Amino acid sequence: MLILILEDEARIRAGIGEMLLDEGYQVLEAATLQQGLDLLERESPDAVLSDIHLPDGDGFSILECCQHQYPDISVIFMTAFGNRELAIQAIRQGAYDYIAKPVRFDELFARLYRLKEMQTLKGQVQRKASRKQEESQLAILGSSEPMKRVRNIAEKAMESDAPILITGETGVGKGLLAKLIHTSSRRKEKPFIGINCASIPENLLESELFGFRKGAFTGADRNKKGLLEEVGDGTLFLDEIGEMPLQLQAKLLHVLDDGAFRPLGGTKSLRFKGRIIAATNVDPQHLIDGKDFRADLYYRLSVLTIDIPPLRDRPEDILPLAERLYHELALDMGKHQTDLPMVLARQLQQQAWPGNVRQLRNYLERALILDGEWNEDTQKDELTLAVALQQFERSWILKTLADCHGDKVQAAQRLGIGLSTLYRKLDG
Repeated sequence: MLILILEDEARIRAGIGEMLLDEGYQVLEAATLQQGLDLLERESPDAVLSDIHLPDGDGFSILECCQHQYPDISVIFMTAFGNRELAIQAIRQGAYDYIAKPVRFDELFARLYRLKEMQTLKGQVQRKASRKQEESQLAILGSSEPMKRVRNIAEKAMESDAPILITGETGVGKGLLAKLIHTSSRRKEKPFIGINCASIPENLLESELFGFRKGAFTGADRNKKGLLEEVGDGTLFLDEIGEMPLQLQAKLLHVLDDGAFRPLGGTKSLRFKGRIIAATNVDPQHLIDGKDFRADLYYRLSVLTIDIPPLRDRPEDILPLAERLYHELALDMGKHQTDLPMVLARQLQQQAWPGNVRQLRNYLERALILDGEWNEDTQKDELTLAVALQQFERSWILKTLADCHGDKVQAAQRLGIGLSTLYRKLDG
């Protein structure tokens, strides 16, 4: 940890520097404000230990410089006994801490230890956030024409506050895209809360979304905020919205239309200030035709609609995705070799990937776990012509079925096979 000591009295400055060096810290020294500012620019220390009163200015100038130009550099002030109010003012203006003169080194080391822990934690959080952002980029990675269209609409969605409906098969990355849109929008510093409408029982989903007031129903012994309230100015991601009960769909439509909602048992409406992104792995029109989804809610949600194509419709994207996934997984596992092996790359292009990006990721993770053994293992799995033809046939059937919006009768007609044959091939 590199520390800049900014103190005009040479004896005090040298004494502090010597003690810090003995504790394993690296030290820079400056006697004036200007010298300190020059060292900030040239050396980028981790922290500044500064006197408040300096010959050519005061410590508040170094604090202001750090805040505006070097926000990762923390400032600890040294202040003479009796100047406690001045030190407190410095903390209010953004200083990390202060220590009284004459400096007690046990106190100084304790503050520096806490600062080092805080900076380490901050770095971990930043790295984690960066990795999450990189992971979200997988949702729009690819050079195929379908993915170019996805990126184009996603970029417009990032600049808008309109509701979004993301469609696509299971595993294509709908949740990743929703998170990417949030973290690239003006709401990025606000909460991102996701809920899977298919995983929560119908009688609990409403209270989870809208919250409730004490006494609203048996067992409601306290007030509980719903996600519509908790998300604040952030983004609420409703995954598998096609599974939401019709009665609840009507209430959600009211939220989108009026920007207000009422908790269960509540007497006052609350404002909804967030943004809603919804997703479904079923063709919305198919749901509407089956009376499982309200057409008016669909029209309200689909101001911006993004359909993520399955991997089988964009085979040219498989290798770029695999290379990114393999690299990130290898780093997480501490592997020295992070480049996708050529033999494995050839194997990936021979498969249909009905589970899409999620299946591809699991396959690569398995290969990395097996380490040196995966090569022998995959050789055993080398595709025969019959297996390759079977996989291609199945992928073509699934694509035709998707083009027919799930209508199996129409799909069978297009494929020129009987309906019973279609069912058999889908089950096979």
